[in-house]
Amino acid sequence: MSTAFRSAPRSRRPASTRRSPLYPVPAQPSQLRTVPKRSSQPLPRPPLKAVAPPAGAAVVRRLPSKRSLPLWLRLLIQAQRGSLVIAFVLMTATLIVYGSTVYTQQLWSKEYRKLKTLQRNEREMIATNEGLKNQLALQADRPGSGLVPQTPDNTIFLQPAPQRSALSISPSVSKAEVAPNTPLGY
Repeated sequence: MSTAFRSAPRSRRPASTRRSPLYPVPAQPSQLRTVPKRSSQPLPRPPLKAVAPPAGAAVVRRLPSKRSLPLWLRLLIQAQRGSLVIAFVLMTATLIVYGSTVYTQQLWSKEYRKLKTLQRNEREMIATNEGLKNQLALQADRPGSGLVPQTPDNTIFLQPAPQRSALSISPSVSKAEVAPNTPLGY
């Protein structure tokens, strides 16, 4: 269904007697009104008149200047202003302390969970390592494993290698040609 305005149902009446539900439409162009153009000067307005207050209305008085206020009242006003500033500073400090407390508690609990996970992993690794040691010891005790118990008779002593002189690197050899002393694989 359309949202456009609908006119009245059409009938067989003549155009001059037909009525629109929105606004009347003149039948002839001579009946059209013309709107006068606005001028740049504003229309004259009637002057404003002062209205007297009602008989029972309260009269508003002007406050005296600050110099004419008594000393105790001036001190109270200054104390109020100071307490507002102090309250704002304390509220800001409270919000900062609260936020930092919540943040540090969240950070602490996150790090504590990490610590507990690492401790659990350490216990599991120790248990696995001890299990492997036990398994190796049981395999070594089996006959036919080819392992011999360690005794001073079957201990092998090696002589240290002779001391070698340090190699000097000539300036003609670039650093790219010198191989790093790191393993290539595991």
